[in-house]
Amino acid sequence: MVKGPEHEDDAWIEGLTQELKRVDELFEDVPSPSLEGMHRLAVHTLERKRRRMKYELLLFLLISLFIVGGGLMAALAAPKILLFIHGFGMVAGISVLVFSKSLRSAGKKGI
Repeated sequence: MVKGPEHEDDAWIEGLTQELKRVDELFEDVPSPSLEGMHRLAVHTLERKRRRMKYELLLFLLISLFIVGGGLMAALAAPKILLFIHGFGMVAGISVLVFSKSLRSAGKKGI
């Protein structure tokens, strides 16, 4: 008696069917949630999302107030230092742009 591919397929399908039946038996007694329960869950989730969004907005406003207030205090306390920092940043940015452009053009010269 030679085992052909059809016999192997039948055995595989039978084993798979038995495993699926076993899984169905395990999950047969799981109760599905009621409509009221789903509604309460949806309402609770929306309320929690609203509270989280309000908290994030309040946190954003407080942090932005501290940043803007700190910048204004620095500008009023030492305007020369603030202007120096801004000027230095602008010069550094321009030099990086010029340097990166020269690097890109250096690679094209060999082509």
